[in-house]
Amino acid sequence: MTDYDYNNKTLSSSRKPRYRHFALWTLVIMLVMSVAMPTDMYGRRRKSKANTSASSRKRSKKRRSSSSSKGNWTLTAADVNPDSKSPEMKSKKSSKRQITVQRPDLEAIRTATLDPQSKMYYPKLIKKFNLNDTVMTADEYRHLYLGYMFQEDYDPYRESPYSSVTEAFRNKTSHTKEEIDTIRKYAELTLMDNPFDLRQMSLLVHVLKERKKDMSAKIWEYRLEHLLGAIKSTGTGEDEENAWFVIYPAHEYDMVQLMGYHAVDAQFIEPGFDYLIVEPEEETARRLRDNVQKGFFFDVRQIHQQYELKHPEDADDDSEEVVEESVEETVDADDVAAE
Repeated sequence: MTDYDYNNKTLSSSRKPRYRHFALWTLVIMLVMSVAMPTDMYGRRRKSKANTSASSRKRSKKRRSSSSSKGNWTLTAADVNPDSKSPEMKSKKSSKRQITVQRPDLEAIRTATLDPQSKMYYPKLIKKFNLNDTVMTADEYRHLYLGYMFQEDYDPYRESPYSSVTEAFRNKTSHTKEEIDTIRKYAELTLMDNPFDLRQMSLLVHVLKERKKDMSAKIWEYRLEHLLGAIKSTGTGEDEENAWFVIYPAHEYDMVQLMGYHAVDAQFIEPGFDYLIVEPEEETARRLRDNVQKGFFFDVRQIHQQYELKHPEDADDDSEEVVEESVEETVDADDVAAE
């Protein structure tokens, strides 16, 4: 039998597989050649993009690590740490959180936080805060922080009985496992009693990081950053008109430390401003040079007003002391005149 069947005009069966294999391999080679170059180009492009993202992450990490002051972990949210991410938002692209400075309308905040129909109703805000809600807005944090002054259990000079337990460990840079467990227990008890004790919050963040409890540390650090941001959004601290509003006198020193200073003296200015005289830390002085601040102003009028409303007996004692002093001065003047 010949290779070609002239009657049927077809290839014989012995030749068909050979031609089919040849055609198939030709097609495969052509396909490979047609896509090889673009695939290589796109692959290199994707690889380059991945390398760029990795280097960007390294630079971002370096900026975050260099922003924290060494040996000063009492407030870990240096300049409110705008590069940090919430635990539930790791996959999202981070961006610098801008803080809008605006003088607060305390009467409007009081009304909103006491109104059950308002979205800023204080029980609603504190519930979201305790549930680690990471979508709370800056305005909600302002209402949460400043609105606490108008709640029934607010007392600007009340101290938790648990806070003193952790004081002995505050100046240590590292702790034993037993010390960490003690600090964590009493810091959490303090924060249950007073959710705005920023020093206990910062101390808790520090020991959680020591114990490698990274998720819990990030949750508390996220709260700390946003509460500090709420204070920072109330002013600039440069003068009385732009004074910061705080709900506890201790927060004045926390803010000063946050800005890279330490307080050396304090003055009270009528009708209700605290002025902290400060000195810059070494890094702050080097960074700001001629723009170093000499002091910061804090508006504490609402603190005094709320304290007098809740402790009228103390206000009466103060007025009696003033009357007694004026009587003594009058008697002394009369004695001098008689002599």
